[in-house]
Amino acid sequence: MTAEHTITQALLEWVNSFALGKTIRATEELSDGTIIWEILQDIDPQYFLDEIPQRTPSDHWLSKWQNLKHIHKLLVNYIRQQPDGMPSGLDPNPTLELVAEKNSEKEANKLLKLLLIGAIRSPNAPTYVETLQTLSTPTQETLKNIFEEAQNGQHEAIDGEDDIKEERELPVDPELQFEERVGKVLAENNRMAREKKDMQKQIDDMHDRLARLQENNDTLQSRLASTEDRLINLRSGKGDLGLNAKALESKSRQQEDIIATQEARLATAQDEIDSLRMTVESLRVKNQRFQKLQDDYDELKTERDQLARKANAAEKYRQKLQASQDFEKENQSLRNQIKDLQQQLKETDSQQKWNSEREVELEEYRRVLPRIEQECSEIQNLKKQLEFNNHALTERLSNAEEQRERDDALISELRERVRELEGSPGSPSLTPGTETPKLEGTLQKDFEAIGVKESQLKSENEDLKKEVESLRGPSASVRFSDTFSETLQQARTNSTQSDDYWKLYDQFTVTLKRLAEAQDSLDVTKRSLSDTMAELELASDERIDLMAEVKAHNATELSKMRDAWDDMTRKLNKLQAELDSTHSLVQVTCAERDDLRGLLEKKQAEFRAEDQEAAEEMKKLLAELLAQEDGDDSEAAQKTAVELTRQVAAQIEKNLERLAKRAEYIHQQNEHIKFLQERIRQLEDDTDTGISKERELELHRTIEAQARELELMSSSWYDLQSRLQNNNVTMSRYRHGTLADAQKGWLAKQRSVVAGR
Repeated sequence: MTAEHTITQALLEWVNSFALGKTIRATEELSDGTIIWEILQDIDPQYFLDEIPQRTPSDHWLSKWQNLKHIHKLLVNYIRQQPDGMPSGLDPNPTLELVAEKNSEKEANKLLKLLLIGAIRSPNAPTYVETLQTLSTPTQETLKNIFEEAQNGQHEAIDGEDDIKEERELPVDPELQFEERVGKVLAENNRMAREKKDMQKQIDDMHDRLARLQENNDTLQSRLASTEDRLINLRSGKGDLGLNAKALESKSRQQEDIIATQEARLATAQDEIDSLRMTVESLRVKNQRFQKLQDDYDELKTERDQLARKANAAEKYRQKLQASQDFEKENQSLRNQIKDLQQQLKETDSQQKWNSEREVELEEYRRVLPRIEQECSEIQNLKKQLEFNNHALTERLSNAEEQRERDDALISELRERVRELEGSPGSPSLTPGTETPKLEGTLQKDFEAIGVKESQLKSENEDLKKEVESLRGPSASVRFSDTFSETLQQARTNSTQSDDYWKLYDQFTVTLKRLAEAQDSLDVTKRSLSDTMAELELASDERIDLMAEVKAHNATELSKMRDAWDDMTRKLNKLQAELDSTHSLVQVTCAERDDLRGLLEKKQAEFRAEDQEAAEEMKKLLAELLAQEDGDDSEAAQKTAVELTRQVAAQIEKNLERLAKRAEYIHQQNEHIKFLQERIRQLEDDTDTGISKERELELHRTIEAQARELELMSSSWYDLQSRLQNNNVTMSRYRHGTLADAQKGWLAKQRSVVAGR
């Protein structure tokens, strides 16, 4: 750092040897290039004829840098044009930016070394050598070392310079350059406007001063002329000599002093006027340059405004284009949403239609089910009533069996008595004369009735055995109604159950049929048994004639009533079997309906999931495609766009196939629904055509009447039985009575009461 400062001081001393009009004390005063340019013009006025770019550079370093670049370029070319050329030990490229911006002492020394070499190799070199000899000894030694280093040394490039060159070669944004130029022009414009105002003010002051001085000069000239005239007059003797000569002489001297002073002031003012004229001329030149710069600035400003308007217009067009693209995307998305909503609306309509049909079907089921439940409840009530009657009959049967046992014991006792009477030697003979005819006839009739009754009981026992064997064997199939058979056949045809299920269902129906037949046979057997037991109770010697007459009287009517009761019982059992089968069939149908509903809901959920998945995938592909369109147009991007387009097309084809399958499925479901509706309609028609309401009510009335008739017969039978047991009934009415007497009996009265209802 000390050696560099020594070099700087030596070079500044050499620079001050030129007639610059001022003393240079630091390299900072050389940073604008004006002093160096004056030295170059002194070195070779013929070569350095032009002016520097900025004669009065501003404080900004860029104007200084432009002057230094201009000076460096001319100086380097001047040195290279000399016979010896550029010295090898001298750096030909000092960093002028550091000199202009940061006042670098090292880089300024490099520039001054080039200036020194240019002076020594100029045509006026002897003069500068003589000037060097007049400098101080340390300065001469330092300059000698500089010459030796420049001639014998070898310059090496510095990394810093390469970095600066690289920085210079870096691309600069044209907009930043434009803004930098505009900023410099605006700063220069403002500075020159301020300088113009100052100069204009100075010119105005000078003009005022000049006017005053001119006026004073005119006054002094007039006074001088008058004084000279008076002096001439006095010298010629024509003047007034009354005054004192000494006073005139002193006054004349004063006037001369004043004149000299005024002349000196006039000369000074003239010099100032000349300097002011020169200043005005320079200001005029500066004004012209300023006007030129102002024009350039206006042009730049106009160009900038045009570019700004174009940029704004381009931005507006870009925004409109983006908005139109956004509108197009939004319209496309809205179209897709409208299509989706239309499809959903169609599906909703079809679903509502299907739901309405199902509601109608459910309403029909609801309308049919109460009737079926009513029938079931009526059948259950009838069944309970029959079970109650069966229980009562069972109790009566047990009582009849006990009575029969007592009668058997009585009969066996009578037989023992008969044997004793027939076989005893001490007993009276059985001749007609000794025996009572009435008793003899009664026993004979009793024995005959007993024999007949035994034969009848044997025959009935044989018949009962045959019936039991027939019940134990394979029973003849009792056919259900045609309506139930057709309904069962249609349900089997259209059902989704397996064959094993229907085999089990057939076995179940056969079991129900056999159960109904067994119930009928059991009822017939019980009734026959009750009749037999009742007859056995009356198988005494006093009741056989009464039983015969009652049987003869009521045999036909009782047989008809029994046949009607058997038919109604069979029908009841048959209806019960059909009801159980119908219940099973209804349960199967309801289960199938629930399965179909679950399957429908599952299918709808799958359809919704597929629609949502397809929509999400389509949105994703469209978003990728639009993002690809907004990106670059390279070949890879085009390939990606083609692939995305193919994916979109494949997705659309997949959606079309899925919609076709869905339409086919919906068509199949509609066909199945139509078939089920036709089935229901046929079932309703068959139900309506099977048994009408009037016929059903008539059958119900018939069943009720016959049930009441049976109850009357049972009550009358047991009433007669109790009265016979109590010996309160006369036998002549039943033995020798007419039909009119029979019609006046208690049973006829009960019939007439029932018929009257």
